[in-house]
Amino acid sequence: METINLYKDSLIALATPEPYKQCMFIEVSGQIRKLSTVFRADGKTEEIYVPWSLESIYRKYGKDFTKEKIIKEMPQLDGEDCVPDHINYQLVNGRYLNTYHPLKYQPMEGCDWNHIESLFRHIFGEQYELGLDYWQLLYLRPMQKLPLLLLVSSENNTGKSTLCNFASRFFDANVTGMNSDGLRNRFSSTWMNKLIVYVEEKLLDKDGDGELLKNLVTAFRGQSESKGKDRVEVPLFAKLIMTSNNENNPIIIHEDDTRVWVRKVPPLPNGVQTDFLSECEKEIPYFMQYLANRELSTPGTDRLWFPHSLIETDAWRRIVNYCRSSIEKLTCELLLDIMENCGVDVLRYSQTDLVRLLRYDDVKTDRTAIKQLLKERWRLLPSSKVERYDRYLQDGSCSQGYSPTSTTGIYFEFRKGFLQKLIV
Repeated sequence: METINLYKDSLIALATPEPYKQCMFIEVSGQIRKLSTVFRADGKTEEIYVPWSLESIYRKYGKDFTKEKIIKEMPQLDGEDCVPDHINYQLVNGRYLNTYHPLKYQPMEGCDWNHIESLFRHIFGEQYELGLDYWQLLYLRPMQKLPLLLLVSSENNTGKSTLCNFASRFFDANVTGMNSDGLRNRFSSTWMNKLIVYVEEKLLDKDGDGELLKNLVTAFRGQSESKGKDRVEVPLFAKLIMTSNNENNPIIIHEDDTRVWVRKVPPLPNGVQTDFLSECEKEIPYFMQYLANRELSTPGTDRLWFPHSLIETDAWRRIVNYCRSSIEKLTCELLLDIMENCGVDVLRYSQTDLVRLLRYDDVKTDRTAIKQLLKERWRLLPSSKVERYDRYLQDGSCSQGYSPTSTTGIYFEFRKGFLQKLIV
């Protein structure tokens, strides 16, 4: 009897409805499970239900006690689900066991959260209020899809990993780290039911894993599989946080990719403080209270809540520019060079004109590549009909290096402001 009553003091029991409060054992889909405390690699403990055979229960508690107390009083559930809720958490929803974990801390009034504030101001800088919105949505609306948060810096001691560690203390067992193997492992149940998955860029296969991560950002369903169990389709609500020392190309991002929020994190002004994270953890209940009563600064008009115009940063633009193809970079540089030499802000060229210009500079390309660049990457529209236009072509006898010639055809118009946005 004493062993069963131990469950009353567990973290899960605090959010458990009757008649499950005094049950260390529970039956789910015909399988007996026992509440067990698991020690994680980060030193924390996590309470989970692990399978136990009836024979093992007999050996530990005896047949009579097992039949009279455990089997007779053991609740029977139909299966599992995963319902993230930090305000009204329930271990059992209907007749399904909730695999999401309750939070260790609860909101509390009374004190400031100065250490947490300094962390968020350091990480999010001028986007501090957006950073608070991001965390508030994690806490109050865990099902809301959010962009991949990518923290980059080529310097050390910036606090990138500190935010991930703080997330682990705030959301406890609902946060996990992952590398390339874990991302591609078919046994995905270890992270499918987590709120936050954080990854380090150096542990990823850049060619494929980055695209997979971005796809996970917008996916609403995923395939969860555990060893010895069939694959099942489950809701996917995991938010991704990625850290990298590579500011140029940690993952491939294109101009039209709005699924990534990139923050360049500066070095900590006073270096790494050994007790800083512990001080942040003490402030979590007060930070929760603030978030529970704070009004969001953004209305949530995008599928990932934040319109891209709000979270676009110079760090994001730098990665986009670095990921451009060599043809795109050379074409952009060539057009800007012509504008500067000829003193104009607008140029007009056909696809064939551009091929001719680039080949003159020994750049190997063709009309197909130029067409793809102009229409698919730059999304430019050609003139609606054949018209006369002026174009600047190479001219060795001219001091500017280029001279205008008039011709007729279908052309594209290039503006200086547009091209300047495409370069680093």
